[in-house]
Amino acid sequence: MVRKKSVTNIRALLKDLIAISRQYGADPMHVIAGGGNTSIKKGNALWIKASGKSMATIGPDGFLELDKERVLSTLTRKDWSKNREEREDQIAKVLLDSRRNPPDPDTRPSVESTLHALMPQTFVLHTHGELANGLTCSKMGEDGLKKIALPAKVKPVWMRYVDPGLPLAQELERVLKQYVEEHGEYPNTVFMAKHGILVAAETAEGADSLMKACDRALKTFIQKKRGVPKKPKVAVDSVYERAMLPAIRSLLPEPTWIFRRILEPALDRHFSKGLSQVPSLLPDETVYCGAFPVWIPAPKSMEPRDVREAVEKSLSKYLDRYGKPPVVFFAEGLGAYAAGPTQKDVTNTADMFASAMRMYENTLAFGGPNPLTKREWTFIDNWSVEKYRRKQAAGSSAAGRASGKVILVTGAAQGVGKEIAEGLAAEGARLVLADLNPATLNPTVESLTETYGPGVAVGGVCNVTSEEDLDRMVALAISTFGGLDAAISNAGILKAFKVTDFPADTWRAIVDVNLAGYFLTAKCAAKAMRYQHSGNIIQINSKSGKMGSKYNSAYAASKFGGIGLTQSLALDLIEDGVRVNAICPGNFLDLPLWSAPGGLFDQYRPKFGNVSREEVRKIYEGKVPMGRGCQVSDVVKTILYILEQGYETGQAYNVTGGQEMR
Repeated sequence: MVRKKSVTNIRALLKDLIAISRQYGADPMHVIAGGGNTSIKKGNALWIKASGKSMATIGPDGFLELDKERVLSTLTRKDWSKNREEREDQIAKVLLDSRRNPPDPDTRPSVESTLHALMPQTFVLHTHGELANGLTCSKMGEDGLKKIALPAKVKPVWMRYVDPGLPLAQELERVLKQYVEEHGEYPNTVFMAKHGILVAAETAEGADSLMKACDRALKTFIQKKRGVPKKPKVAVDSVYERAMLPAIRSLLPEPTWIFRRILEPALDRHFSKGLSQVPSLLPDETVYCGAFPVWIPAPKSMEPRDVREAVEKSLSKYLDRYGKPPVVFFAEGLGAYAAGPTQKDVTNTADMFASAMRMYENTLAFGGPNPLTKREWTFIDNWSVEKYRRKQAAGSSAAGRASGKVILVTGAAQGVGKEIAEGLAAEGARLVLADLNPATLNPTVESLTETYGPGVAVGGVCNVTSEEDLDRMVALAISTFGGLDAAISNAGILKAFKVTDFPADTWRAIVDVNLAGYFLTAKCAAKAMRYQHSGNIIQINSKSGKMGSKYNSAYAASKFGGIGLTQSLALDLIEDGVRVNAICPGNFLDLPLWSAPGGLFDQYRPKFGNVSREEVRKIYEGKVPMGRGCQVSDVVKTILYILEQGYETGQAYNVTGGQEMR
């Protein structure tokens, strides 16, 4: 009976632990990118959040049960290696060996397990709260704590900054011992310099009450000191952004990174070259944002050569100094951007830097920031434990022949365009879908996102005969992903009439969409691509671009013109590093363009003496040596070939099953 009661008690404690973990894990004022930690203890058992688990979504399997005495043995052992890396491995092994029935052999205990084991209270809640870190990351630090009007139930102690891991636990042990000697009891709140706040209580409700009491007192003090900050006036120059971001992205060692503007008023209020030279405030910022942003000065002019020169000089200096690319970019006159290989990486970096800037602003109430020293941030940057946590928190890049490529597809909501988008998404592309019809566009974007992951596709309503609309789509690609690697001009119209019956307005509309729309797509894409000195423009043409087609004078004229335009654009743009090619598919006999009621099977019946739809199909299949119509997957393979090869430009590739060989 006693054992059953004990089990029930543990279940109740774990239930409360999960609830308070999720509460604070979902609060960006306390936890960003999985930082912070929670635990409970009962007897010699300690349940603590496993390394790399998210507090916001954690369940029972996110906590590891540890032997508390084994964890605390890290403080009493004297035989640690003097080599830092070896010592870290030894400590990690002790913590691994302290696990009881781990759900996965690779799941690691938190490096802060010893900190939690040292606190005698049942519940421990540790966060990187922005209000608390306004104090802990400030110049006043310990002296500032004495000026905060904390309620009597809060029994605080200050901890100076030491390196995370065993040194941090040893420092907490010393601080706790000193506090007990002076006060005859343990503290329940620890302010950890450049690290965060830790509260401890016998219940989850008690820990929550302590954290909220500290937040209220800190907020009151900070607001009294600084007043209400003014809202900055920020206007993003989209033309400048369309030049600067593609240039930055293309000059990185990995030119497929995603970029996102960091939206944070505190950052906008203090944005400057001087701010870019302030080191990170705390370890988590170093882990996810690097020790420093890179500062990119305004170029001498908006000419691509000058923009690229300004970017290249800044990146080269940064790489020489730090040995790896930055992940936060300050562009003079434009703003701050986070970058990384995946959406999750970029989100972690952007959210962490925004949070750090709110902390930075809070430090001003305590004499200003006291950032990590060079020795401190260098240790964090190279610490194997943080490298592991960074890896756990990172996203995974999609594999495939188009991995990381940002591709604009026009006419992408249905038919050929939709299947092209699906085929490229399956190969790892990031897509910007343009279409005139929101009723079909939005479901296509949602379907791609559902199938291939959040952020894989965005869409915009666009008329390809409007330069303004296409400029807006290119701007969307750059503001969402950071660049534009390929633009596929797919939007088109096909309507069949004998020339004597062809309405002139319909004829002009077909040429306008199919030919002028291609020209405008290429023009708007090339205006951005020249800043990255790379890119592919691809027209989805037709076999009708190489041979006339009965009852298709407008369509054939637009497609013949498209091949001439492809060759001319290729000559125009090669000096900008942009290649231009066309793909000439055969007949998509299985798509609605042909098979739907009123489609081409019906429209072409008069060509052949009003034979049946089935006969029309047989006639067209009979023209193909391969014996079938073209499929969009055939076209996608050709697109992938064009993206991969770096030599050909001005070509019109046949994908007709041998029907057209010129």
